[in-house]
Amino acid sequence: MKGVVWRNINEEVTRVLNIVKLAEQRAELSEDLSGGMKRKLSLGIAIIGDSKVLFLDEPTSGMDVEARRSVWDALLEIRHSHTIILITHYMEEADVLGDCIAIMAEGEIQCCGSPMFLKQKFGENS
Repeated sequence: MKGVVWRNINEEVTRVLNIVKLAEQRAELSEDLSGGMKRKLSLGIAIIGDSKVLFLDEPTSGMDVEARRSVWDALLEIRHSHTIILITHYMEEADVLGDCIAIMAEGEIQCCGSPMFLKQKFGENS
């Protein structure tokens, strides 16, 4: 496994499964997991080996509110030890998770700043 010393694999898998809240599903095959759990597993695979930069494209797309919040909690837990580049259509998700938000349209960055800066500049309901 990437970046994991063989003797530490079980410990690393346990750590990551706890972060993504899949410890109870440890023995299940991925094909038997729900769609939301598969998305969490994908996040866990990205985290394992302590990658310093994570690129996540719509990691909560199609998830129910509870599953989405669980992924947010996992990302908030690891955000101080990883650089996370997250693509999302959910403004609430960008607000909760983003330190710096770039808004793109037609392939170009239209504006960039902290959630607070963007709210002050464009208003919460603009």
